[in-house]
Amino acid sequence: MKPFVENGMLASMKPYRLKKSLHLFLHALKLYRRKRKKLPEETRQEIVPVLNGLQDKLLEKDREGATSYAKKVEELCTLYLKKSPFEKVRDFIVGLVFALLVAVAIRTMWFELYEIPTGSMRPTFQEGDRLIVSKTNFGINVPLRRGHFEFDPNLALRCGTMVFTGAGVDIADVDTLYFYLFPGKKQFVKRLMGKPGDTLYFYGGQIYGIDANGNDITKDLNPEFLSQIDHVPYIHLNGKMVMGTKEVTLKQMNQAVAKLSVSPTNKVAGELLPPYKGDFEDYYQLWGFEDYGIARLLTKQEVLRFTDTPIKQLEDAPLYMEIVHHPSVKYPQIQRTGRGYLSPRVGTTSSLLPLTKAHLKTLMDNLYTARFIVKDSKASRYGSPYKGEEPKLTGVPDGTYEFYYGTAYQIHFGGVRKALSKDHPLYQFTPERTQLFYNLGIEFHNFFAPRMKGQSLLPSRYVYYRYGDLYAMGAPLMKKEDPTLLSFIHDEYLRQQNAPTYRPHFPFEDPGPPLTKEGKINVPFMKQRGITLPAKKYMALGDNYAMSGDSRDFGFVPESNIRGAPDFIFWPPGPRLGPPLQAHYPFFNLPRTFVWILAAIGFGSYYLIHRRRYKLTQEIR
Repeated sequence: MKPFVENGMLASMKPYRLKKSLHLFLHALKLYRRKRKKLPEETRQEIVPVLNGLQDKLLEKDREGATSYAKKVEELCTLYLKKSPFEKVRDFIVGLVFALLVAVAIRTMWFELYEIPTGSMRPTFQEGDRLIVSKTNFGINVPLRRGHFEFDPNLALRCGTMVFTGAGVDIADVDTLYFYLFPGKKQFVKRLMGKPGDTLYFYGGQIYGIDANGNDITKDLNPEFLSQIDHVPYIHLNGKMVMGTKEVTLKQMNQAVAKLSVSPTNKVAGELLPPYKGDFEDYYQLWGFEDYGIARLLTKQEVLRFTDTPIKQLEDAPLYMEIVHHPSVKYPQIQRTGRGYLSPRVGTTSSLLPLTKAHLKTLMDNLYTARFIVKDSKASRYGSPYKGEEPKLTGVPDGTYEFYYGTAYQIHFGGVRKALSKDHPLYQFTPERTQLFYNLGIEFHNFFAPRMKGQSLLPSRYVYYRYGDLYAMGAPLMKKEDPTLLSFIHDEYLRQQNAPTYRPHFPFEDPGPPLTKEGKINVPFMKQRGITLPAKKYMALGDNYAMSGDSRDFGFVPESNIRGAPDFIFWPPGPRLGPPLQAHYPFFNLPRTFVWILAAIGFGSYYLIHRRRYKLTQEIR
């Protein structure tokens, strides 16, 4: 073989770093081993000495000598070892498939990075949050499909968060593509509030419960660290309506609970369905509905236009809260849709509560909203595809904002939020601004503003009683000794006495918690009025009940759909960085230990094989 290092050659070339020469050696060695059997003997005799020479110089850490051999290796690769177009395509496809298989196995069985798209779990998770989700909290998942190789129900903790797939669940727009190739179903994160066999009852924004053995689990369902998280038993008073040829079926928790029908003379009738028929007098008694109402704020003029309450029966006030409550199938109603069709609905009771300036200030001090965008003095909900009919928000600079617990924040790039000073225009306190934020602060769409009597589109604002106090937005609006509240309850009873029998008035009062006189859980009452979870089904609720589609809509989550749980918030920086607000999942468990051992074996084997094949010194022949 002719010498390839001429006198003065090294002086004219820029030496490679040893790391680059090593990379060229390993790359050429890999190509040579693949093609060795197909190369002529004289070609092998030309390549082997050069590779051995380069290896020797690398071992000696001779940078200039290694550079000389590395350059010759590059020439030989071009002459004899260059990949054909077919080989390039084949290697690309094989590498891509292998990478995808590894990625799928890691994402479905080990861990995954998530970004939160909506505000359904605020304040625990906010729009744009990035999470590390462990797939080993409860079991060992089957890749790319529902089910588990192993699942331990004891590892699923009440008040913990969980990630589950929407496959086989009654959720709209659930299809997606993983890696833009594999068809799959979207995944969701909610809080686990009920396990198989639990019987749950909603009261005062809290959940009372007994497990399958009748043990009181109320304390487990209402831990101190979730004291600012409330729960409401329904999203819409009519629930999910399934239209039939002659009747409408109403679903709550995605269970058929009642049906309504319209006669040829346009009379509407309704009844509960088994197993609720007989145990309940009416629809509003379902697992605590009667303690809750949907509320909107009205001006005096709107009270006159949109309610049947004479204003002279009410004390003068800057705003009035209309509370729609006690949905009934014994006294249903019929409404005409925008297209002119007659549609049956549950009957409701409407009550009016005058609010003083102090009450309005309490609402603003506890205000929460969806994340919203202000542009050209109009406010729209962040991420909403619906445009038009946005409410006006004059005097507020363009930007992205949100309220939580009465504090206004501006949202910056990457979801980083900053609290605004109290002199910011968002804090302007007037009855008009309070009404706008209360009525439209979730949807940010004028269709939810007061428009008509018996309006079907009501704002996602709920009020309820807790031990005599009236709550709104998770905080007491009126204490039980408040004269306005006492006068309101007194008037509610008067209206009940004067109401006609064909359309009774149900007072909006505190029905009380499901406890005995001794303060213990009332087990017979719970079994009769609560909702019991079937075998292998879990209740998943959003922390932000006003913005969450959850078990109240699509029903209970099958055990086979549960995929893991968020372990860590790694973006954005701030006080929420770290483990999320949830029940503490133990770090060490059997599924996690098994998956970690498999991962260690896999990566360890790859490392040892790679080290054995490419660590210096290599035998080259």
